[in-house]
Amino acid sequence: MKKLISVLIAAAMSVSLASCAPGSDVYIQRYDTNSHIRFSWWSNDIRSSYTIQALKKFEKQNDVSVDPVFCEFSGYKLRLETDVNAKEVPDVLQMNYNWLYEYYSHDPGLFYDMNKLKDKIRLSNFSQQQLELGTINGKLVGIPTSLNGIDMFYNTQTLKTYGITQPSSWVDLIEAGKKLKPHGIYAMEMGEASMWLCCAAYAEQITDKPMFDSSNRLQYTADDFGIMLDFYKKLIENNVSPRPSNFNHMDFYNDKAAGIACWISESKSFFSSNTGVNAAAVNISIGELPGITEPAQSGWYKKPMSFYCISAKTRDVSKSAELVDFLLNSEDMAELQGTEKGIPLSKSAQEVLEARDMLSDLQAVADKKMNENKNIKLMSPYLENEQLMKAFFSAGDDVLYNNADLNQMAAQILSTARNIAEIPK
Repeated sequence: MKKLISVLIAAAMSVSLASCAPGSDVYIQRYDTNSHIRFSWWSNDIRSSYTIQALKKFEKQNDVSVDPVFCEFSGYKLRLETDVNAKEVPDVLQMNYNWLYEYYSHDPGLFYDMNKLKDKIRLSNFSQQQLELGTINGKLVGIPTSLNGIDMFYNTQTLKTYGITQPSSWVDLIEAGKKLKPHGIYAMEMGEASMWLCCAAYAEQITDKPMFDSSNRLQYTADDFGIMLDFYKKLIENNVSPRPSNFNHMDFYNDKAAGIACWISESKSFFSSNTGVNAAAVNISIGELPGITEPAQSGWYKKPMSFYCISAKTRDVSKSAELVDFLLNSEDMAELQGTEKGIPLSKSAQEVLEARDMLSDLQAVADKKMNENKNIKLMSPYLENEQLMKAFFSAGDDVLYNNADLNQMAAQILSTARNIAEIPK
């Protein structure tokens, strides 16, 4: 990734390049123009390429220099923590759904209220319901880019080779794992987010209640977390997935996993090319979200893929607003970004993609399927809380590998959840 980023930036502008390891930055040298602003976002090879191209266009059009700071997702939060603690928050920044609410709960004055920038940002491109996703206490602190959700992607050749019908329920998925185990193949490999949301979906289907109520208050008991822990144990022991910490998306191509459960936004990078050992064409199908019933009637959610925010202490409110509008609504950004961040919510951006026939790739099809599924609800921003997820996997691994008592571990998760400051009480 470093090599690709270096080539891209060198071709675009003068740079000072640092590692993209967690906690480190890539800074672009400032221009001697009338104004400069700082923009921070998380990146991969594809995203860094088109974003840098787009920023060059924006700079030329608006007589401004943009200092980009970008890093892989795993290191972005650490970089953000450093900026916030140093009171050097970038003028414009990308925020994850749960982070937006987390940071606002700690410092309501951190973000600029973009309701005040209607003359610079075309808010009319978004519905009121969409803008409410980033509205806290009446302030528009973040504008969503698109919607995102977990989906199931299958290697149809692997399923065919082993005589497995594409799973559509939890029972199907567990049976597939059992059947594939002698061949050293997992049924549905999952990273931490996918595994957590699968276990939460199962528990909601069993209990008929979500983890968080309509006011975002925790309503799970220790028994409910126990259901999640037991299901996590079942998925691992029945060869559905390895431990999430061992997730490797290339297993999909190397005959080690029949499927991948991942964010729709990850599908472009996971499935855009096959560089695996078996470098042959792979037919990929989009599966059904599992449930106790078929199709699943509850438990699955969609969320804003990300938000663009403006620091309340931005050095140039006007230019920062113009950049946010460019990132969300401009023809240049829409064409370069395509559906890499999902189908954009902006009406202007959608029109660009429709006119160029850019809404037919795998990610766009998965995104459209998600938005047409009325059983997929809007996620609570607290469902992805990192402390809660960490507590769950720590407890789950203790149950799996250290013979810890499941009920005690479930009570421990509940205690952790109740002590997380930003979760409403």
